[in-house]
Amino acid sequence: MEQPVFYWKPSIAPCGMTFVTGDKYPKWKNNVLLGSLSFEYLERAVLKEYKVTHREKLLEDIGRVRNVVMGPDGYIYVAIENPGKILRIMPLD
Repeated sequence: MEQPVFYWKPSIAPCGMTFVTGDKYPKWKNNVLLGSLSFEYLERAVLKEYKVTHREKLLEDIGRVRNVVMGPDGYIYVAIENPGKILRIMPLD
């Protein structure tokens, strides 16, 4: 067993995680996006050599994030609970 590369204290109750790929979000490429059930936000984590070097809270107070995925169209989709909805994140030019 290996120790985790990174953990949250207190736990954010992570739910849903994806690596950003493709060319629609060049500044986020190879970053990790994951949802927080307990604190109701999407988190972006920058990894360098298996270490988290930067974290950013996105969509704060949006609701309990259940999942985040890169769609086949190259866009990021976030599933939110209460109210139930799916958001598409549009990149800024």
